[in-house]
Parts: sequence; C-alpha cells; structure tokens
Amino acid sequence: MLRFLSLTIENFGPFKGSQTIDFTDKNGVSIVWGNNGRGKTTLLNVFRYALFGKIQNRRGIIKGLTNISNIESRSEGNYGFKVVLRMSNNGKSYELTRQYKLRPGTVKPANDDDYEQAVYLKQDGSFLSGEERDHVLNSIMPEQVSRFFLFDGELLQEYEELLLDETDAGAKIKESIEKILGVPVLTNGAIDVESVLDEYKASKNRAAQNDNKTKQIASQIAVLEEKLKEHRSEYDRLCDILTEEISNRNILADKLSQTERIRGLLANEEDLEISIEKNKELRNSLLTSICAITKDAWKGLIGARVSTVLSMLDEEAKNLEDKEKSQSTAENFLEEMRRAVSEKHCQLCDQDINEELLARMQNLIKRKESEYGGLTPEEATNLHALRARKATLKSMLYPSLREKLEVYEEQLSRVNVEISRDDRQLKTVREDIERYGDIEGLSELAQQHAQCHAKIENLEAGKRNERDKIAEAQSSLATLEGQLNRHATGTAMLAAKRRVEICEQIHSIFEKGIDAYRDKLKSDVERDATELFLKISNDPDYVKLEINENYGLSIIHQTGEKPPFRSAGFEHIVALALIGALHKNAPLRGPIIMDSPFGRLDPIHKENITKVLPSMSDQIVLLAYTHEIDEQTARLTLGNALNKEYRLTRQTSFFTRVE
Repeated sequence: MLRFLSLTIENFGPFKGSQTIDFTDKNGVSIVWGNNGRGKTTLLNVFRYALFGKIQNRRGIIKGLTNISNIESRSEGNYGFKVVLRMSNNGKSYELTRQYKLRPGTVKPANDDDYEQAVYLKQDGSFLSGEERDHVLNSIMPEQVSRFFLFDGELLQEYEELLLDETDAGAKIKESIEKILGVPVLTNGAIDVESVLDEYKASKNRAAQNDNKTKQIASQIAVLEEKLKEHRSEYDRLCDILTEEISNRNILADKLSQTERIRGLLANEEDLEISIEKNKELRNSLLTSICAITKDAWKGLIGARVSTVLSMLDEEAKNLEDKEKSQSTAENFLEEMRRAVSEKHCQLCDQDINEELLARMQNLIKRKESEYGGLTPEEATNLHALRARKATLKSMLYPSLREKLEVYEEQLSRVNVEISRDDRQLKTVREDIERYGDIEGLSELAQQHAQCHAKIENLEAGKRNERDKIAEAQSSLATLEGQLNRHATGTAMLAAKRRVEICEQIHSIFEKGIDAYRDKLKSDVERDATELFLKISNDPDYVKLEINENYGLSIIHQTGEKPPFRSAGFEHIVALALIGALHKNAPLRGPIIMDSPFGRLDPIHKENITKVLPSMSDQIVLLAYTHEIDEQTARLTLGNALNKEYRLTRQTSFFTRVE
C-alpha cells in the first residue's frame, strides 16, 4: 500500500519558506486544522502538484502556475516553489521532488514561459530515469483515479451524477471508478481481441470478394465498415472537443464568478441545470412505472366480476367439501366401532362389551355405512373441477391500480411543469449573464461563456447522432455478415469464417467475464457502502444502499421505496460511503486526503463520520476548518487512531505557518 510519510512545502501559496508535515508510518488519522483562507485546499493541491504537476480549483485545472508561488517571497525576489513528498510503497521508499523554478538567465519573470519544471524521484535512495520515474508514479498513483484519494468535500455532490443516465460528468466518474476497481485489465483484453477480430473479418471479406457468389455482399460490407470507421472517428473527435469545451466553460465561469452579480447567476444556472437533470430522471422513472402498471391494468378491471364468480364457486365447493369431510369423520368413527366389536372391548372407556350391546353396535354400523357413503364419482369429479376453476380465477385477482396510477400521473404532471419552469428560468438566467457581462465590462467573457454553452449542447447532440449512426451501421453489418456466412464456400472462405467464429467466441468470453466481474464488484461495493452508510446515518428507517449500472447509490427505505430527493447532507454521506467502499474493493490501496468532508452535516453525523474514518483507509489526512467538527470530540472519538494534529496559523495575509 502507498503511504505518505512527510511533505515539505517551499513558497507554495501561503506557505512561505520551507515547512514540513510529518505523517508517520503508523495506521490512523492525521488532522490539519485551519480557518478559511489559511491554505487547507492549497494543501490538497500541494499533493496534486507533487504527484501530477497540476493544480486545480473547484472548476477545473489551473493552467498558469506563476501566481501559485508565495506573494511575499516574490516581493523579496524569491520566485517559484518546490514540493518534496516522501512515500513508501510495497517495501520501497520514495522521495519525489517537483520544483517550479526560473529558467537559466531569467532575473525577473513576466509569465509562465520564464519558468521550467524539474521533477526528481528517488527509489531507495537512488535517482530514477525520467521514463522509470513516470512509470513508477503512474503505478503507485494513476492520475485517472486520484479523485478517490485526493478529494474536496465541497465536490462530493458530483457523485449524484451517477444516478443520472448519459451525463458526461457521470460517465467520467464511472470510468474513474472502474479504473480504481481494475476493470480496464479485462476491457483492454477485450479491446485487443476486438482488434484481432476486425483483422480476421477483413481477411474473410477479402476472401469473399474473390468469390462471385459473395462478391456483392463483401463489397457492401466494405462500404459499411468504412462508414462505421468514419462515424467512430467522428464520435471520438466530438468527445475530445466536448471535453475541451467543458474545461473552457469552467475556466470562463471561474473568471465570471469573480463578479458578485454574475457569481449569483452562475450559481442559479448550475442549480437549475442540476434540477432539470434530476427531474428528467424522475420523469423517466415515472413513465417506466406507469407503463408497468398499465400493462396489467386489465386485471384490475375484471377484478369485481372475478370476485363474484369466486364467491359462487366457494359456496358450491364448500357443500361438497363438507360432505367429503363428514364422510371422512364418519369413516374414522365407524373404524373405531368395528375395532371395538372385533375385540369385544371399548378402548375409549376401557370396558368389555356384552353380547346384547355387540348386536346393537353391529346394526348401528350397517345403518351408518349406508348413511355416510361419501361423494359419488360425479360429485368427486365436480369438486376437482371446481377447485381448478377457483385456482385459475384467484390467479386473475388483481388489486385496482386506479389510485396508484392517478398518483403517478399527478407526479408526472408536476415534474413536467417543474422541468418547463426550470427551462424558462435557465434561459432567462443565461440571457442575464450576457447582459450583466456588458454592465460589468465583461461582455466578451460573458459572450464566450454563452457560446460555450451553445457549443456544448451542439456537441452533445452531435454525439447522440453519431451514436445512432454507429448502431444503425452495426445492425446492417450484422445482417450482411449473416448473409455472407450462409453463402460461404471454398476452402479459403471457410477457413476465414472459422477464424472469425473462434475469435468471436473468445471476445464473447471476455465480454461475459467483464459483465460477471462488474456484477461482483457492484455487489461488493453495494454491501460495503451500505455497511458504512448505516454506521454514519442516524435514520433507522433507511436500511440499505442500492447500486445502479453507473455505480450510483440510492437510499432504500424499510418500505422498499427510494426517496426521490436527497438532502445535501445525505448526498454527502452516500458519496463518502461510496468512496470508502471503493477503497475496500480496489486493488490499488493508498492514503485518503480529505478537504472539508463534513460540509453542512449536523453534529451527530459529523461524529459518526469521524468514527468510520479509520476504516476507510489505513492512512487518512483530514483537512478541517476550525469548528467544522469539535476538536475535543474528534480526539475522543478517534482515540488511539489519531496520529498527528497540525494547525495552520496566520502570520500575515500572505503567510501561513504549519504548527
């Protein structure tokens, strides 16, 4: 497991001079306390910069690093900054140094071009080459999964995207989750097999073009495959542009947010976008439920008639069953009488029976045998038929769903109204952003931001269009492949066909293996996330979490219902439970650095989260602002699991000391 041993910071952000934080090599929790603006989030970025050479705020990557160096140090002529991270992993020790320094010959820098970045990595005291360094760093902490090791509590609501279908943010988080869980090991194998399969199909198609019977089909396949290749290439191109545009939008939004008026509008815009996505997901869920209900609605319509017929059959069957039962009872009684006559002794009163009484009993037995003859063959057949009809009719009994359907339709109507209302408000907010841009002298930025939104929407529409074209081409190809296989003749063609079939079988094995592995991972993550959630939550009516295809987690009430809307606090708790479960099931283990993980939670939930921190990872570094959680409560709750405590103290506005 990767473990951070110490961190040395030099002139990075508010951390002036050289300052070191020691994390020790013990399992447990280290806490760094600090007020707002003292550098907690900067510390998170210190780790990010050390490992990946990048710094980001809550809207994305910051490209310019010049202003990251300490302001007071710059004014004193000390430019640049440096970070030294000491680590251990699987018995090896590492010292990673990353420095942003002036280029030779530069006295006073003007921009990023006047700096250069130097990176050194020692393994067990020996420097590694650049290639070895990059390989080791990517092995011990891949950047793609870093969100699960270095995360900001303010961004935990991002994980709600996993509950929504086909959102770019949700897709990226799902991709990161599968990377930390090791799914790419299998998917990469499937991709390699698919590549070989494409080669074999091309070989089969070439063989088919040499045969007059299959030449025309092969030509059609070649054209379609070329189109499919073009659509896939276009889809990938749109994805790349979309990623870049989303990043640009975040940068523009960050610049616009520096103006108070626009900051509020941007917050409204984001809230409305989230509300629309949630309501669209709820609308889809309601439509699915309505379809499921209406499918069986006819059963409810005939329910009254079925009940009436059943009552009539019950009465008729009861008469026959009573007769059958009385015959059975009488038969038991007569059997006891016959036994008493045979033994000339009554077992019930334990007395012998004299001759006079024996004669009377024999006459009684003969009379009763004729009286209790039981069901006639016709009556027995009728009773059997009645029971069969009753069973059939009972299976047709179905409660009336009218009231439930009315509730769903009312909810659907309300959701459609809310979506329409939010769409109108969103349009107004975006228009206001453009107008206020002019007022504030930020017209160009505001227009770029609006253009970015329009471009993103067009790109997403383009992606959907290309995805449809890809599906259509694949369907047509499958049809043609079937025709080609039916007309396959000749040694070369049959051999090529056989190679394709074998490769398809191997690819199918990979696909089934991936599905089985994903299902197991989801089951394990759901189980472990539920365990953490129940330890944190103080609502006893919430009994579990349920995972979806995107690894999104829904809260399940004891009634089986899913609360349609979750508070920000419970969203926070579910996200933490997911992250803890991912760490338990990931092949890659490492420390968790948590910035402000308690958010707007109440004191009970804060204490419960503190209790489970040591179980989430062997090493936790908690960055918390003063009074985010009571310090004494944290110490008592963590007990021996608390390794170290540091405090970020203000020396000046631009100078924070780690004590």
